[in-house]
Amino acid sequence: MNPTFKRDIERVFFTDFSEKINFCGIRLNAVITKWHSNPKLTGKFMENLDANTIMRYGKKVSIKSRDFPLPLRTGENVTIDKEEYQILDIEYRFGVIHLYLQNFTQTGKKR
Repeated sequence: MNPTFKRDIERVFFTDFSEKINFCGIRLNAVITKWHSNPKLTGKFMENLDANTIMRYGKKVSIKSRDFPLPLRTGENVTIDKEEYQILDIEYRFGVIHLYLQNFTQTGKKR
């Protein structure tokens, strides 16, 4: 990884956009996006789908890999600030873990 890009992640992404959360009993900084589209549905397939298929009530949570060294798997349940979510997808990029989470108790309701 480019050293400049790595410094930008440390200085900007997790400094300016992060918030403190309680992730499975561990306090850490995370960047949370409340609505996200399914990252696997793109291109021509996306044009033929309606919003209910593409959009999910959930969160994309980005945390530093070194802040949460425990292994995570899709299908597991995790707790964020006393709310329970299921992990739909996990991406590891540039020392950051991106978790796509679904809250099944609130499906279809926008906060």
